[in-house]
Amino acid sequence: AATAPPPPPPAKKPAKQQVVKSPNNTSSSGTNSGSLNKKDESTSTTPAAYHYAEDPIAGGVLPDVLMAMRQKIESFTLFDSDMMKLAQGENYPNSPFYYPDDAADRETRESLKRSSQQSISAAVLVSLAHKRYERRRLAAMEIEKVVRSLVQQQELDRVRAILLLLSDDYVRSTSEDARKGGVVALAASAIGLKKAPESDPIARECRDLILASVVHACQDHSQRVRYYATESLFNVVKVIPSLAVQHFFILFEILRSLYADVDVDVKSGAELLDKKLKEVIVGAMNSGQFTADACVPVFARFVYMRNKATKRLTLTWLQELAEKLIGAPILEFLHLLLGGIFDMVADPTLAIRQSALAFLQSVLPKLLTMENHVQEAVIDDLGQGGVKVDFDKILQSLVTTMEHPDPFVRKVAMYWMSRIVKAHIDGPSDSEDGQKHKDGEVSLSAATISVRNSLPHVLPGILLSIGDTFKSNNSIKESFLQGQTTHALAEQTNACLQEAVRRDGKAYVHHLDGFIVALREELDSPGGVNARNPPAVERKPYRMDVKHDGTGIESQGWFRSSSDTKQEDADDSMMMSRLCALHWVIVLYESVVPDVLKADYAREFVIPIIHQMVDHPPEQIIYKSLEVLATITVPVKGEATYTAKYSQPNSNLDLDTESPMSDASVSFALDILNEDHRLLQSRDREVFAVLIELHAYNLHLIGDVAKVIAYMCRLQPPEFVFVSFAVELEQYAVRQANAQKGKGDQPLSRDLQFVASFIQQMCHVLLNAREAKSLREQLKDCIGQRRESERDRRRTRLFQIILHCFSHNLVASTALCLWGGAYRSASLFLRNIDPMDIHLMFLLEVDKLVEMIERPIFRHLHIRMLETDQEPLAEGSGTMLFQLLKSLLMILPQSTCYNLLRNRLTSTSRFRQSTIHLKAEENDVRLSKETEQFVCRVLDVRQLHCAAVWETIRVESLEID
Repeated sequence: AATAPPPPPPAKKPAKQQVVKSPNNTSSSGTNSGSLNKKDESTSTTPAAYHYAEDPIAGGVLPDVLMAMRQKIESFTLFDSDMMKLAQGENYPNSPFYYPDDAADRETRESLKRSSQQSISAAVLVSLAHKRYERRRLAAMEIEKVVRSLVQQQELDRVRAILLLLSDDYVRSTSEDARKGGVVALAASAIGLKKAPESDPIARECRDLILASVVHACQDHSQRVRYYATESLFNVVKVIPSLAVQHFFILFEILRSLYADVDVDVKSGAELLDKKLKEVIVGAMNSGQFTADACVPVFARFVYMRNKATKRLTLTWLQELAEKLIGAPILEFLHLLLGGIFDMVADPTLAIRQSALAFLQSVLPKLLTMENHVQEAVIDDLGQGGVKVDFDKILQSLVTTMEHPDPFVRKVAMYWMSRIVKAHIDGPSDSEDGQKHKDGEVSLSAATISVRNSLPHVLPGILLSIGDTFKSNNSIKESFLQGQTTHALAEQTNACLQEAVRRDGKAYVHHLDGFIVALREELDSPGGVNARNPPAVERKPYRMDVKHDGTGIESQGWFRSSSDTKQEDADDSMMMSRLCALHWVIVLYESVVPDVLKADYAREFVIPIIHQMVDHPPEQIIYKSLEVLATITVPVKGEATYTAKYSQPNSNLDLDTESPMSDASVSFALDILNEDHRLLQSRDREVFAVLIELHAYNLHLIGDVAKVIAYMCRLQPPEFVFVSFAVELEQYAVRQANAQKGKGDQPLSRDLQFVASFIQQMCHVLLNAREAKSLREQLKDCIGQRRESERDRRRTRLFQIILHCFSHNLVASTALCLWGGAYRSASLFLRNIDPMDIHLMFLLEVDKLVEMIERPIFRHLHIRMLETDQEPLAEGSGTMLFQLLKSLLMILPQSTCYNLLRNRLTSTSRFRQSTIHLKAEENDVRLSKETEQFVCRVLDVRQLHCAAVWETIRVESLEID
């Protein structure tokens, strides 16, 4: 017989150096084996005290699977054969993987093999290594008879000697025929050991020795030896099913390598072995001998591997467990598998794609039929029949999948989320998930409670999918959900969620923080406060061979900003997601947020919503953002506002001593509004302050301020909008002036120029926008034709507040005085204009003002100049108007507007009789207190502007290059 020499120590034995080559080309190194060997030595007291059946790894069950599931998935290195040998017995003589290190132990092993030759004739041993298969088969049958007789005589030591002989001299022989005969004889020996008592330790050792030897042969370099080894392993599993349960991890790893074998015969044998192993494991699980949590770490690791054979094998196992296990325990660990399965849906191999989709379609109905009703306070016992389904983690996995580069995967994930949410989030009255108790209270199912608790995690995925603009085309060969898009599914799910939130708003109060975080992350990007999340359409996998529609992907690749995406698609995606997020802000404010928290809730969103404007979003987003701000900043009934303490005694306000910008003065002026319009005022001016700060740091946005102000006047009273901007602009100018005193490196002129530009936009809206019509009516001739009624006092104070702010722009102040009838005040501060105020931008603004004067909106000024004045020096007299226009004419250079205004004044002057000797009369008449206040305010502010400009010029002239 062709036999191999006695095995040397493990470090030098060739068989010990052979490693299992897994389909993903991973192997165990000598360093790792040594560390594991040391670990085994440290965990055991003496070799004799080791019991193979009590070892958790040898038993095929990992300890504490549920407590350390993620660690096992990330560092699962139990499958390499060398590590198995080290872990299970190199230091334990009772293990089948034990190889003696000293001469005495080797002599003992050789004596056992010599004793086995006394049980088997030499002719049988020679035939076992014969070239012909029939001779080897007959020899194996003789060995089976010998083993069966020895088992009946309870001489298991001699059986162990025979197995050692077959393992060392045949399975590890250099002759290929000997190795073939060895594995066939081992399978025959397993049949002979079938009736050996399970409790006998020697019988257990013999079975383990058979398995270890056959597993070793399955890794042989010869294809025919691997085929015979596969056939023998099938027979071993069939005869001794308990061995398969005990060593499931080892068998599945070997099955995985055989499943990916290059030989067709080996593959066919592996398929039969796979079928038998499934039958054994499923039966063991249903009978309680094996549990799902013991094998989930295997599938949770292999489901993410890139090897196609491993993917197919894992999918078939998952499908088998999902269909045939009683109680569907696989659902408890579904969240660990979903990511890899959804990746398989995008696999280029059609068989893998179809298998993955079939598994998802078979599992989903089981998730939709959870009917275990529990009290709402009991949220730990989730599931049906003892199975704890973690819907929160399942939905989180779906949200992650919605960023997959393959559009079909995104659609399937959105379909899953839509079905789960619709099945478990509906109210008790419309769904079977709710039942009423005798006391009238409604109990919710555990699935409903779990899905409801996970809504803050679901919301980002819905926002992302609503912005999915991909539409299927002919290149997509999948027939799943034809006619549906990810966007349509997301909109349906979003409508269902919003309806549930509106219906059961109080149930979501304790999830409010999660909603706020999800919405702020969507609103913060791109160009927002943090700009952390680019839209999904702008993301692409790192693989360069992946096409835009997602075809061609073979591996999971996460996302970076791409420059080749169409800009219009990105804008559409961002707009749809952003509009949905803004709508959610209003839904939560109206249905979930308690009244005492509404002010704090509004403050959470003021800055993120306003800072969207940095990135020039579409106008639809800007208008929706302002609409949301106008809704969430309006105080609820009974809520105190910043002007509440001044709402009663305003009629007794001393206008001569009170500052125009004080809260009391502002409240007095805004009381001109009727009751309905007062309810539309914000609880504070934070929105206006943030808008001013945003445009101060982003001066390129100043051209869009007019649109923003006009739309705000449509949502709230224009009186309130203009007064709020006026107060906040003045406070901003004062803060900047105080902060930059003595700082030559930061001139004040830049900030004052920004304030002037902002006021120019406000003036444009005031005189031209339809939204500001009510404010124009309030301010029209409020100074020139005033009366002593309470309403006129409020109109005067409103004019004074706006002029106090408009003083930072000389042309805006002049335009406001023209509209309000304060002609004398405007004439006086134009007469005292500083030369530094006359620059190109000022002259261009004056040109625009002259053009506006010629428009129909100022037609009443043309008539005013023709009227006879009883008091020529009064604020609203035609004489002062004529003098004001003459002052503008003298400031203008000779141009088209100059000629236009000159012709107007020339044609009007012949009708005026009161213009003669005006200078002498003016010296004899003192200015009114109001006129003096108006003029002094404008002159003081202009002096501040001129000083800032001069300081800037002086600093720039002293700079050294």
